Amino acid sequence: MSGSRSRNLRDKLNQALRRERLGEALSHYEALQMVERSEPRWPHRKGDLLKRLGRTEDAIGAYELAVDLYAQQGFVARAAAMAKVVLTIAPGRVDVLARVSMDTARKLHRSARSGAITADAGPAGDGDGPTTQTKSFSLDAVPLVADKTAGDDVLRFTTPPAARHMTLDLDISDAEVQDRPIPIDGLSERPTAEHLAQLPSMPLFAEVPNSVLARMVQESRLIDLEPGEILIEKGTTADALFTLIEGSVQLLRSPDEDPVVLSEGDVVGISCLLESVSYEGDVTARTKVRALRISKLLLDRLVVEHPALGDVLLEVLGRRLVGTLVRTSPMFSSFDNRARATVAGMFEVRRASQGTAILEAGKRADGLYIPMIGRLTASHANGERIGSLKLGRALGQHSMLTRSTSPMTVEASSDVLVLRLSARRFHELVSKHPKMAAHLEELARRPSAPTFSLLPEPRRKSGA
Repeated sequence: MSGSRSRNLRDKLNQALRRERLGEALSHYEALQMVERSEPRWPHRKGDLLKRLGRTEDAIGAYELAVDLYAQQGFVARAAAMAKVVLTIAPGRVDVLARVSMDTARKLHRSARSGAITADAGPAGDGDGPTTQTKSFSLDAVPLVADKTAGDDVLRFTTPPAARHMTLDLDISDAEVQDRPIPIDGLSERPTAEHLAQLPSMPLFAEVPNSVLARMVQESRLIDLEPGEILIEKGTTADALFTLIEGSVQLLRSPDEDPVVLSEGDVVGISCLLESVSYEGDVTARTKVRALRISKLLLDRLVVEHPALGDVLLEVLGRRLVGTLVRTSPMFSSFDNRARATVAGMFEVRRASQGTAILEAGKRADGLYIPMIGRLTASHANGERIGSLKLGRALGQHSMLTRSTSPMTVEASSDVLVLRLSARRFHELVSKHPKMAAHLEELARRPSAPTFSLLPEPRRKSGA
C-alpha cells in the first residue's frame, strides 16, 4: 500500500512542480516525508523549495534532517554538501557540521577493502563487521633498492630484507575502473552507498578526523552547474580538487580522445595534488551537477596541521591515476572491466630515495612507473641533462612493450613516491591474456611508437 501511495504522491509532486504550484508541491514533499521517513531526498528537496519561497529557517530545519539521514545511510559526501548549503544560508550555523557523522560511511568503506589509508586515529564504529588493516604510505611503502645480481642489460629492484611488508597495494575496486554510467536524473539514478564506498572520494570524507572534515566543508565552495557548463578549463592552473556530489561530467583532453565520464563519488582536478601543474583537459557538465570545490591552499594548510591527511590525499591521487590509466591507455583498451581491475590491483606503492635511478640508459626497465610526489630529472646516455619530468605521468612503458633498453636515465632528485607495475607482474598478465600480448605487439610496431613517453598515447575514437 505504501509503495502505491508513494508512487501516486511522486506523480502529483512532479505535476505540481511542472505547473509551478509551489504550495501544492510543498504539501506533497511533506506527505512523502511521512510515507518514506528514512529517505533523505524529501527533506533535501523540501529544503530547496522552502529556500526558494524565502522561508529560510524552515529550509534550514529541513536541510538538518537531510544531513542526519544522508550520514546515517553512508552518504557522507551528500551530508557534507547539505551542511555546506546551511552555511551558505546562515554562515553562523557552524554547529550543523557536528551533525555530519562519518561512522556509517567509514564502516562501508572499510568493509569494501582489505586495508585502508586513514588520517583518523579514532575508532571505526562499534567494532562490528570485518576487521580492516589501516596503512600509511609514509611508513609502509617499501623503498626501491637496486638488485646487484641483475644482468648488465637490466635495471631490477628488490625488496630490502628489513621491509615491514612485501608490498603496499592500492586495493583498487572494480567500481573505480568501470566506465561511469550517465545518470538519467539526480534522483532516480543515485548510486548506492555501498557503491560510493568503493570510489576514490570516500576516504576524503570518511577517513579524516571530524575537525578536518569540518574545516574542508566550512572553507570549501559548493558549485552547481547546468548541462554544458564548464567545471574546469584546460590549461588553467590546477588550484582545486572537486568532489562530485550529484550528477555527471565529462573530461576531454583532446579532440581525438573519447571523453572520460565521471559521476557521483569521483574526484576531479586531481592534478592539483601534484606540484605546479595545469589542468590537462576540459571538464563540462553532462547533467545538472553539484560539486564541492576544495582549494589546494586549504588542502596544503590542512596537511601541515594534520600530516596524516597527506596519506589520504596520496591514496586518492594514486587510485585516480591508476584508474584513469587502465581505463584510457591503449595498453589496456582491449580489456573488460574485470581485467582492468586485475591490472589496477597489480600496482604497488614504492619509495625512491634521492639519487635512485628509476630508468637507466642502456638497460631494460623493471616496470612501469607513475611518480606521485618528489622531483625527477632525465638525462641522455652521455650524461647531458634533458630536464625535469612532470609528476603523475607514466614512464617506462616503451621498454615494457618492446623489451628494449631505455634511451635515457631518469633519476630521483629528491625522495620520490611512485606507483609501480613490476615487469614480473606485467609479463604474468600478458601470459594470462594472449589478446593483450598481440595488442601490445601491434602498438610496438606502429611508426609513431614513442621512444620515451610520459603520457599514454591518446585513444582514437571509433572510425577515426
